[in-house]
Amino acid sequence: MLEALEYYQSLAQKFQSQLLTGPGIIVVLTGLCIWLAGLRWRRVIGAFTGAAVAAIGVFLIGNFAANVVLTACIIGILAGIVINRVVFGIFGAAVGALVIMVILAGGLTAAEVTADNFVSDYSCPTWPEYEQIDAGLDASAASQITTQMAEYFADRAKKAITSASAVSFAAAGVVIVIAVAAALMAPRLFIAAVSSSLGSAVIFAGMIMLLFYKGSKPISCIAQRPRFYAMVFAAMVIFGTVVQLILSPPAAKQVKADSPDKEKGEKR
Repeated sequence: MLEALEYYQSLAQKFQSQLLTGPGIIVVLTGLCIWLAGLRWRRVIGAFTGAAVAAIGVFLIGNFAANVVLTACIIGILAGIVINRVVFGIFGAAVGALVIMVILAGGLTAAEVTADNFVSDYSCPTWPEYEQIDAGLDASAASQITTQMAEYFADRAKKAITSASAVSFAAAGVVIVIAVAAALMAPRLFIAAVSSSLGSAVIFAGMIMLLFYKGSKPISCIAQRPRFYAMVFAAMVIFGTVVQLILSPPAAKQVKADSPDKEKGEKR
């Protein structure tokens, strides 16, 4: 998979600057809002996560036409607005389970790396006609490359999940149970943590886009120091969660108590 990501990186660095700078800045700013204001924008982010949950569900069931995916996403958006706590719980459980299953199914040993699974790049799409171009790939080429690479990674992820072992499913089940328990027992903390994780991921995506424009190789850098960037991501998630809990305290509960004067007046 790393080879495919680095290949995409080599092409993405050739995208026209306006395709990376403007959208990259917007993505980073959006990520910052989600990262630090998840509790305040719960309905808005709930709509986003609802669409994501619907897309994940359609992805797991099978390959559907674009109109089916769009309809499911619209239903997910409405659900995220109305029952955002439930949607956050489903989103956190689904994403956590998928990440665990893909990691375990992808394999970490040399024997599994050579297998026909998620880490195998045998069918990675290539564009020889773009490899010789120095820079200036337009929106059409960028859309084609990004869409097909996304389909490739989604296919590899689905293959990893469907061929997962019992251990992977057991680990995913544990993650789901923990997520559901956290959502029920500490909903504010859970929503803040999910929002902070999502915002951190969006910030990383936006920064990668901007670094593509600068000619850097962010994917290669992350691959060379995965533990360091994992620690940075974890620190961002913890910090964002704490900030949200501080900036968005729970609504004060109004306790109705009859005053002594009122009681005396009623007796009279």
